[in-house]
Amino acid sequence: MNRIIITLLFAIAFPVLNVHAQQKNAETDIAAIRAAFKEINALPLKQEQFRYEADGCVEDGNVQYFFKGKEIVKVIESGSIGDGSWKKEYYYQSGNFIFSYEKLIGGSAAGEVTESEYRVYAKDGAAIRCMEGQQIVQPDSRTTQTVAIAGKLLKAYTTKKFAAALCE
Repeated sequence: MNRIIITLLFAIAFPVLNVHAQQKNAETDIAAIRAAFKEINALPLKQEQFRYEADGCVEDGNVQYFFKGKEIVKVIESGSIGDGSWKKEYYYQSGNFIFSYEKLIGGSAAGEVTESEYRVYAKDGAAIRCMEGQQIVQPDSRTTQTVAIAGKLLKAYTTKKFAAALCE
């Protein structure tokens, strides 16, 4: 009987402890990403800028690449279409996407302007935290798209096919 009780306690406690350990690891990873973000933004980075447009996707698109030596560490992509505009920042460490910040501004010409903010923290090619405004949210298709675009932007520097990377 005691053996059954002990087995049940382990069966209940182990998943709880495992979730706690994963949350602690995520917090450690997020702290490291925030430190890298601060370091990147404090560095004197070399910059290259490109413009692009694509019907139905973007008017007045702009992509800026920031380099630490020969390594791309930051990309800012911005543009507008209709009554909306955006600015998206992507951060990289050792060629791997680690963080994005996106700000969207939009509204009809006669209506109220709305602003939205999204953040994605990533490790090993996967999102570890997603935020909308100041709220933590579950990863969704927007998160998957952000991670995919972060990779495509690195490749687009070589090909200069920014619309192909951003407008699929």
